Amino acid sequence: MPISNFSNDRLAALLGFVESRNQWNGAGRELGHRIFQQNLAQPGFDPENNCWLLEDAGKVKGFCLVNREPLINRAVLQMDVDPDLTGPNEEKELLGLAVDSCVPWGAQVAHICQLADSPRNALLGDLGFSHVRTYTVMDWQGGILPDVETALGFQVTPFSDGDEALLTRVQNDAFGGSWGFCPNTVEQIKYRTAMADTSAGGILFLRDGQKTAGHCWTCISPVAAGIRGAIGMIGVVPEYRGQGISSSILSAGMRYLRSMDVQEIGLEVDSSNTPAIRLYTSVGFRKVADLHWFELVLSASDTSR
Repeated sequence: MPISNFSNDRLAALLGFVESRNQWNGAGRELGHRIFQQNLAQPGFDPENNCWLLEDAGKVKGFCLVNREPLINRAVLQMDVDPDLTGPNEEKELLGLAVDSCVPWGAQVAHICQLADSPRNALLGDLGFSHVRTYTVMDWQGGILPDVETALGFQVTPFSDGDEALLTRVQNDAFGGSWGFCPNTVEQIKYRTAMADTSAGGILFLRDGQKTAGHCWTCISPVAAGIRGAIGMIGVVPEYRGQGISSSILSAGMRYLRSMDVQEIGLEVDSSNTPAIRLYTSVGFRKVADLHWFELVLSASDTSR
């Protein structure tokens, strides 16, 4: 089965495959198409050289994206393949090609995230990937929003045009040193704040006078039933940690998503982050799945698997 580099004339076929795999419909279908196309066009991503298509009789049957993070010498892979294909050879060839492309530009590790029970995990092990991190998927459905007062002396304000540098700084400060986090540039943040899954009102700062203590970045995503809300990122800068203010910004994010008529809110959290899981559980989030992050250590000799 042939594997080819992405080209613009294959966009419709690729979107059709992604839509079918996610079973989008209605408003979710339009949103899903826009988000996927915007991801292909994000700063630093060259789809012709970082997206591969697995095709059969002119139909896309799988894809693999390579997101380059040269600041931390990491490549993050995203792939999906039609489960009806027989045997793992196509997936192995697709994944091997993507991995080999990471070496020339200096990637030292490649990461890929899968559901804990994904049948692909055995293939990843065969290719030398090892499970290095577990994330917990949590979900909040309907019900009554938590009644949380904003921490005394703080106020919550939404993102506005011109806040891109502030958001970049706060996010980098809050997550600097965290596993898998690549520092953002202002250019990247500016692009992401304009994406279809984000709105200015859904990016919230927690302020202490002229200082910014943390932020919550909410977004929406397409699901089979329509549109789902998500707590994309929530972080507190080091100076303000340990003061119990995370609940204020989390509650504000949930209120915003509910104002958008979103009935379901999801998030992902490092399974070793017990305080965060305790916070999310306290406001009604429940665990629904585990995600496994796999890592492959790369070297200049990693070629042609």
